[in-house]
Amino acid sequence: MLAFVAGGPTAPADVGAMTGEAVRTAETGGAAQAADADSEASGARLEGKLLDILRHASEVSSEVRLTPLLESEVNAYLAFQGARHLPVGIRAPVVRIGEDRLSAEAVIDLDVIRESRERTGFDLVRYLAGQLVVTASGRVRSANGTARVDVEAVTIGGIPVPVQVLQEVVRHFTRTPEQPAGSRLDEPIPLPYGITELRLLPGLAVIAQ
Repeated sequence: MLAFVAGGPTAPADVGAMTGEAVRTAETGGAAQAADADSEASGARLEGKLLDILRHASEVSSEVRLTPLLESEVNAYLAFQGARHLPVGIRAPVVRIGEDRLSAEAVIDLDVIRESRERTGFDLVRYLAGQLVVTASGRVRSANGTARVDVEAVTIGGIPVPVQVLQEVVRHFTRTPEQPAGSRLDEPIPLPYGITELRLLPGLAVIAQ
């Protein structure tokens, strides 16, 4: 049957090429599966660290507890264990940690945000549609149980946009019955679980409790 379909005398060579390609595909797939398993294990390590942070919050200690969170662990957790906890309208988040700096990107459903309330005038969100990659970067400062984020750059679909557009995205995804207006980027962020400081280094976030 293969000889007939492939075209007579040339079939054996073609079948050999197909077989070689199948082997390469299988090898590539196996490597990808191994990488996924390693990533999932990294996410599980971060999940364990989060449980430690939660447990430390209820313990009394005279010493400062430091919990290191690797950038690779954070991204693995977001891709695997934490994916089910993401709000509807956000997918494929990735963070990058630098010296007192943080950048993040995710695919955002802008239709959900645009349609969440009536928009008039010069509200830029009314002109945004579809699922696009939103990126943001800036400086992070923290002390005494609070953190501040100074956003320096925002892009949507690779195009720079005003920080106010990111504010609308944050507002939408942080709304609660107790805080229907959501959070503001220019306000200090209370750190939970007795965290006093968030120290950012290249590829690493250290939680101080």
